Amino acid sequence: MAMEEKAFWEDHHARRRMVYPAEEVVRFVAYAFPDTENRRGLRALDLGSGSGRHTVLLSRCGFATFALDYSYQATVNVRAFLAEEGLAGSAACGSMARLPFRDNVFDVALPWECVFYGGEAAVARAVAEIRRVLAPGGWCFTNLRSPDDSHVGESEKVAGRTYLNRGEWDGVLFTVFDEAGARELFADGFEAVWFDRYLVTRRNESSRDAGWMLLVRKK
Repeated sequence: MAMEEKAFWEDHHARRRMVYPAEEVVRFVAYAFPDTENRRGLRALDLGSGSGRHTVLLSRCGFATFALDYSYQATVNVRAFLAEEGLAGSAACGSMARLPFRDNVFDVALPWECVFYGGEAAVARAVAEIRRVLAPGGWCFTNLRSPDDSHVGESEKVAGRTYLNRGEWDGVLFTVFDEAGARELFADGFEAVWFDRYLVTRRNESSRDAGWMLLVRKK
């Protein structure tokens, strides 16, 4: 299964390149760091960096930015994007379940559209690792899928809240969370700042992105 999933992500990032940052991420940066001078010297970690769209955003906003992705091709894309924009930043290939960083080193962690990938135990390990590498008071902005998301309908249930996609994202494991489960996942060692439900429909409401947006700070 791990090899099948790895192959999916390598192919995905070889074919697809997203350039524009998510509107929600832009709003988070503006809310948490309204003073541009206060961003200087702060360290930001873009997890599941993909094309590097948020790595570039964070670097452009003045953060010392590091990108990590499960896909080697994604790290190639990130480095190329940073070079195109004339921005500084680092990119590495690795797993959220074992982050290659020291404790308490980052001021911002941005696991956007990625922390829910994997089984329940893997997701819990990823959140624990994010908590470990964040400095006290550090910010984490992320999202989780809910059972109302369209990906559930095209997937096989594996166990509990975990599904194996058999549609467009064939071979990819993901876990969904109801409201209580989403809050519980970030209850240990974090203070909640935002907790919001989201629902976005596409293609005449034939597809739904549904879940939770969480902004938390490490205690």
